[in-house]
Amino acid sequence: MYNKELEAEFGPFDDWVTTYELYRGKANDEEGSNEERFIGKFKGKFCLYKLPEEEADDWDEVEDFTEFKVNRGIPSNSTIQVRIRVYVVSASNLHPADPDGKADPYIVLRLGKQEIKDRDNYIPKQLNPVFGSFEMQATFPKDSLLSLVIYDYDLIGGDDLIGETRIDLENRFYSRHRATCGLPTEYSDGYNAWRDCLKPSELLSKLCKDNGLDDPKFSPGQITVAGKVFAGKTVFMEEDEPKESYEHLSLKILHRWAEIPGVGCKLVPEHIETRTLYNKARPGMDQGQIQMWVDMFPMDLPHPGPSVDISPRTPKYELRIVIWNTEDVSLEDSNFITGQKSSDIYVKWLKGLEDDRQETDVHHNSLTGEGNFNWRFVFPFSYLPAEKLNLHGFPRGAKTAKACKADMMDISERISIFQQKRARGWWPFNKSGELTGKVEAEFHLVTAEEAEKNPVGKARKEPEPLPKPRPDTSFSWFVNPFKCFFHLIWQNYKKYIIIALILLILTVFLVLLFYTLPGAISQKIING
Repeated sequence: MYNKELEAEFGPFDDWVTTYELYRGKANDEEGSNEERFIGKFKGKFCLYKLPEEEADDWDEVEDFTEFKVNRGIPSNSTIQVRIRVYVVSASNLHPADPDGKADPYIVLRLGKQEIKDRDNYIPKQLNPVFGSFEMQATFPKDSLLSLVIYDYDLIGGDDLIGETRIDLENRFYSRHRATCGLPTEYSDGYNAWRDCLKPSELLSKLCKDNGLDDPKFSPGQITVAGKVFAGKTVFMEEDEPKESYEHLSLKILHRWAEIPGVGCKLVPEHIETRTLYNKARPGMDQGQIQMWVDMFPMDLPHPGPSVDISPRTPKYELRIVIWNTEDVSLEDSNFITGQKSSDIYVKWLKGLEDDRQETDVHHNSLTGEGNFNWRFVFPFSYLPAEKLNLHGFPRGAKTAKACKADMMDISERISIFQQKRARGWWPFNKSGELTGKVEAEFHLVTAEEAEKNPVGKARKEPEPLPKPRPDTSFSWFVNPFKCFFHLIWQNYKKYIIIALILLILTVFLVLLFYTLPGAISQKIING
């Protein structure tokens, strides 16, 4: 996996030819900018060689100049038909093109007069889309520049250009680094099957011939190339019978081709390159990255192996997460009257499933960091995002909130949700290495078929609704004003409230006493 263009790793693949840009007129202020003067490109090479005496004597008699050593490796001027397979794995961090901060991207490929426009398969509301593979045919040297363009789909009006990248396929095709089809690490017939036109032993023989070397010598347990002996296993068991094969050892030699004296160089391995997208309307600003690779096969060679299926996978699993309770959540808010610390707690799931964000309802004014939710998240997903979720290496939850510690995410035993299917426990909330809370949750993984047979609702909805919690630690004036008064005012000002009540009772008593005392005294005197 290269986090840059293949040309940044191996150079511009100009070892056999140099590309010159052609401009009209002279470079001066009157003629305008270079962009206005540009009229095309010329590919060629200007070299001076001293011919050996035996070749110089035959100069006038030679009809085919490709026989000379100096012309070795230079492609002929005759046209060649090439099968092109473009694998666009995914794009990331695309520049938003819609008012909602998203985009509806789709791929356009241009090669010569050909164009593949995948507009019908645009991906809605996505800045990190997953694409697929495309196949084209090219004629070298006529069709050399591949343009990969990403547009934003618009229902009304023209589609907006997000960005594009360009690849000189011809330079790659003829390069001695062999950038036509990357060499895999293993010779295999499985999912990652050998897909080149030629087998490793045939490729090795062709490289030797193209570079003027003697044919490789194959013998049990070793292969000799240019006098250098490479040893390795050449006998393998197949259906309980030994079978001789030089393909595995030949592939190892191809990976070590740089060790061949005089002609050796590093050959391009199987890879995914990351190319930056640009837009002329925003010069110098990157519009996102695209992960891709290109395979090229001459049409006059045997048909290559099957293309790699990288089409986006449909959802095959459903992850159900029930948030039960929280404890010891940091209290971030302060009551402006009483100074009492509290927090409005809710749980949001983000990592790995950024495009399907879900969150619980809010547990208002928790004074202890405790919260009660009984809230279900439901995430349908393919295995691709599951790799980000890392469900194979999930930390085992603590049995109690007290046993839940900040470092358990690093030191806790790892479990596989794919194998265990269900897990419940307490997990910590960490921020900058500090414990900021604990959550009691339950994870349940089901296949798409199981989810269809036994569906569940999100939050507390049907089917299989969760019971509404009885929050003893949520304090809202609108929901339970007496509880809020008790916890927010009574507990802090109990002494003052009692004194105030006593004073109020005494005051009422004295007022009543002084109000009724004169009448009682008068009545006593009259009756006396």
